Amino acid sequence: MTTRRKFLQNSSALVAGAALSPLVAPSLKGGISADYKFTIALIGCHGMGMYDLKDHLILPEIECAALCDVDENVLNERAAEVTKITGRKPKLVKDFRRILEDKSIDAVIVGTPDHWHCLITTLACEAGKDVYCEKPLANSIAECEVMLKTARKYNRIVQVGQQQRSGQHWQDVVALVQSGKLGKIRKIKTWAYFDYGKGQLKVPDSPVPAGVDYNMWLGPAPKHPFNQNRF
Repeated sequence: MTTRRKFLQNSSALVAGAALSPLVAPSLKGGISADYKFTIALIGCHGMGMYDLKDHLILPEIECAALCDVDENVLNERAAEVTKITGRKPKLVKDFRRILEDKSIDAVIVGTPDHWHCLITTLACEAGKDVYCEKPLANSIAECEVMLKTARKYNRIVQVGQQQRSGQHWQDVVALVQSGKLGKIRKIKTWAYFDYGKGQLKVPDSPVPAGVDYNMWLGPAPKHPFNQNRF
């Protein structure tokens, strides 16, 4: 995967980098043509994905072509938000493969549950799209290696939503640890002052909520080269 430093050094990828990196793009806005448009789509609209999309839409050159989610209720709600922001209603789909086969879409934001990150990102790279994937990148090192190999093979830009790693205070901490001034680190304790991420309570099995299509994967496979050895 392309590092931010190498990415910005590559002038041919500069405009794409502005679109895919909300943290870097504002400093580049003056160098982007007013006529330039970069088309993106969001896959997984319920959580952080929508926050990421809104950050991208701050830039006038970004266009949201489509939203994808298995929950029709979420799709309609997010579509209304995007329409209010941009004045244009995006296309709504439930099967992410419909997004990947759309050649007009330059890049995708992956905001799905973690276990979908690897598959969607690798297929997006194979389909010729750049990717902004929410953290965590994947559920295992093996999945990360597959994603890395695929991104390099298809020469795609993949950025992980780990914005805090770019903060100067985090970089200073890493530099301090790596400098050896703290000696040999034998034990690390961490804590947090928030309660999200602690997991959900188990609930009894129940009917699928109205509007949710968990069988979207059973639909027809897309007519695209990336499909040949996958589905």
